[in-house]
Amino acid sequence: MSNNTLKPITSMSIHKGWVKLIKQTALQNNLDIDHYFSQLDASSDQPDVRDVRAILHQMTQDSGDPLFPVQASMHINPLTFGCFSLTLWTAPNLMQMLKDACKYSVAIGSPIRLRFHETPQGDAELWIINHEPLNKESHITYSGVTLYISAILQMIHQTTEFSLHDIQIKLIQWPYDNHLCAEFEQKTQCQISLGSPIRKICIRRQHLFTPLSTSDPELYPVTHLLLRQHAAEIENTDIVLQVYKALDDMPSLTDISGQNIAAKMLISIRTLNRRLADVGTSYRGVVEKYKLEKALQLLNQPNVNMTEIAFQLGFSDLSTFSRAFKRWTGSSPSHSTLR
Repeated sequence: MSNNTLKPITSMSIHKGWVKLIKQTALQNNLDIDHYFSQLDASSDQPDVRDVRAILHQMTQDSGDPLFPVQASMHINPLTFGCFSLTLWTAPNLMQMLKDACKYSVAIGSPIRLRFHETPQGDAELWIINHEPLNKESHITYSGVTLYISAILQMIHQTTEFSLHDIQIKLIQWPYDNHLCAEFEQKTQCQISLGSPIRKICIRRQHLFTPLSTSDPELYPVTHLLLRQHAAEIENTDIVLQVYKALDDMPSLTDISGQNIAAKMLISIRTLNRRLADVGTSYRGVVEKYKLEKALQLLNQPNVNMTEIAFQLGFSDLSTFSRAFKRWTGSSPSHSTLR
C-alpha cells in the first residue's frame, strides 16, 4: 500500500480516490479531463473538497446526465480509498463494515461524516452528516452528497448480495427532477423515502450479521490497524471535530459561547473563527449541527421526553427548541421520532 493513502487529510481536503472516480467517469463520457482539472494542483495529495465538488457539478452539467455522480460511484474498488475501502471490503460481516465506515469516515474527507445509529428495533442507520451550514447547501453540495451516498451503497452492494428492497435511503428532499428518483433507485439498488430530518442509509436487522463475500480474516486486522491510526491523525487536525469534542466535554450546553469553547481548545476566539471560516463554516453553524445531531440521537430513543431534551441541549423551553429544530430540518421534533 502506498504512503500516499496514509497522509492526513486536513481542513476541507478529501481523499484523492474521489478525484480518480470522477476522472474515470469523465473519460467514460468523453469529457476533457485537463479542461476541468487544470486549476487543481496535480501534485497535492489533499485536494480541496470545494474545488472537487465544483468540478463534479460542472461535469454533471456538461455530461447531460444529472446522475453523473452515481456513474462515478460505479468505479469503486477495494483500493479506491486505500486502507479505508480495504478495511470495509475485508470486514467479517455487514454490521462491522457499517460501524467501521462510520467510525473512520473522517479518513475519506470532510465536510461529510457518517454516524452509526441503531434503532430500538435493532435496524442500522448510517446518518449522512454534512458539516456545511444548514442554509448553505446548493446544487454543488447535492452533487457531492449524491456521490458520497452512492459510493457507500456501492461498497455495500459489492460485498453483499442485497436486492432492491433491502436498503432504504431516507432523504430530507429529492434535489433533482422527480422522474430521476426511480432511475436513482434502480442504479443504486435501494428504495427512497422523503421527509426525513436527516439523510440516512437504513438496513434491516436481519441482514446485519450477514458475512461479507469479500471477508478476509487475515487482511482485516492489518488494514483496520492502519485505518485506526490514520483516522486518529486526521481527527487531531480537524477543527470541526475539535469543536465537537470540546462541546462533548462541556457540563452543560446552556451557557456555552465561542469564547469558552476557544479557551477549552487553548486558542483565541479570533483563531477559532478564522479556522472555521477556512473550512466554510462558523462557530454558530457548527453548534447548530452539533445540537441537531444530539437532538436526533435523543429523539430516537424510547420514551422520549422532549422537554427534557430541550433543556439538555441548552434551550430555555420546549417551544424554543421546537422552533430551532423546525428551522434546521423543516419538521417538528415530534414528527422526526416517526421518521
